[in-house]
Amino acid sequence: MNIANHTDVGPVVRIENLNKWYGQTHVLRDISLSVAPGEKLVICGPSGSGKSTLIRCINQLEQHQQGTIEVLGQALDGKRLEQLRRQVGMCFQSFNLFPHLTVLKNCTLPQTANLGVPVAEAIERALQLLDKVKMRDHANKYPSQLSGGQQQRIAIARALCMQPRIMLFDEPTSALDPEMIAEVLEVMTGLAEDGMTMICVTHEMGFARKVADRVVFMDGGEIIEQAPPSEFFHSPQSPRTQRFLNQILNHGAQPA
Repeated sequence: MNIANHTDVGPVVRIENLNKWYGQTHVLRDISLSVAPGEKLVICGPSGSGKSTLIRCINQLEQHQQGTIEVLGQALDGKRLEQLRRQVGMCFQSFNLFPHLTVLKNCTLPQTANLGVPVAEAIERALQLLDKVKMRDHANKYPSQLSGGQQQRIAIARALCMQPRIMLFDEPTSALDPEMIAEVLEVMTGLAEDGMTMICVTHEMGFARKVADRVVFMDGGEIIEQAPPSEFFHSPQSPRTQRFLNQILNHGAQPA
């Protein structure tokens, strides 16, 4: 099942001169960024660089104070926000599944409650997407009966059930044991191959090399550098980017 939609004209996300403060702390500084339909964008950087805050501003889980964000050609304001959020799926570090609902119910409830999809249709779509993430056999289990990697795959399927045009991933593997990371990245790679527009905050540089169309490096609330993976990894221009890659690639350590 191909889940991509390539009818968009122009950027599906456009950010201009975005600024955000937490109190006196300036966490995003004049961010300007656009994402094309079907593009796979990876955002990386040290902890505290503002990358997760940026991705959360795209669907207004975080409010910015200055600048503009347009999603699918529409400004994010109160009148359009709920409608736009339905077209922007998001997966978090924590899986945020309903613990008292089965896997299948986790995937059907958002469709019936938020989209008004008939129950039979919601079940059919949910089972198709559980197939896609290789979790159909677990449809009647509860989240507590699943591993972390399995729960994250369910979270991805649940987000896809809303038929989003864009998927946001906020460090989706950071809470997983190493052996579970590969199964989640495999699902994300499949989404990329289907043409889904994706914006992913991650430290998984192997995923960035393989899947990204463009890699954005942030530090201190600013975009320091952005380039296709071939250029980003082989000939980074900024000394700060070079230090980051040297630390994360050559020493196997996560930057502080």
